[in-house]
Parts: sequence; structure tokens; C-alpha cells
Amino acid sequence: MFRMSGTHQRPTVVIDIEKGFFEISGSSIPENPMEVFTPIFDHLNTYLDNPKETTELNFRLDYFNTSTSKLMLDMIHKLEVLTEKDGHDVNIRWFYRENDDDMMEIGEDFANLCRLPIEIIPYS
Repeated sequence: MFRMSGTHQRPTVVIDIEKGFFEISGSSIPENPMEVFTPIFDHLNTYLDNPKETTELNFRLDYFNTSTSKLMLDMIHKLEVLTEKDGHDVNIRWFYRENDDDMMEIGEDFANLCRLPIEIIPYS
């Protein structure tokens, strides 16, 4: 289990390779995004060597910058291989606060930019 505590600039990250679970939440506006995302990609790459039948990736972000957006899309593209090559299930969920139309639309944009379905889920 990998956990990274969030700050006002860095997201909270929870990765449980044994369960095939990845979650990024909070805000992500780090000055050096690779410092934040390198351990995430290290765990993701390890996971891809021996994935579970079902993988869950949850995004529950209030705000993020452009560099975070690109890295999140890179994560999704890496997971596409699991369904295309290996026939595994990948469940991606995009949580956004009710009435935050901008975050809802960004989730829809992400869904249009990848080959995996993304479930867009409001919460209060």
C-alpha cells in the first residue's frame, strides 16, 4: 500500500496494488509535478507487470493544473493496454462536487480523449 498525504498543492494519493486500486484526490498544482507523479508511475508500472482482473482508478480532484492534467491522461493511456491487450476490466471514476460544472466538463473531456469509459459521478 502506498499513501501520499496531500497538501494545498499536492494531491492525496492512495495505491493498493494488491487490490488494483488507485485514487488521486484533493488539489494538484505542484511546482514540480514529476516529483509528485514519479512514485505514482513507478507503482503503476509495477502493477502493469502483474495486474488484477479488475483495476479501479478514481479521480476526486477539486482543482489541478495543466501539467497534472497531462500526467493523469498518461495514466489512463497506460491502463488502456490492460483492456486492449489482456482483456482486463478497468473502471475509471471521475468524481466532482455537485454544481461544479467546470470539473464535470473536464471529466467529460477526459472521457473523450481516451478509449476507456469514464464514469462521471457527482458528490455533495
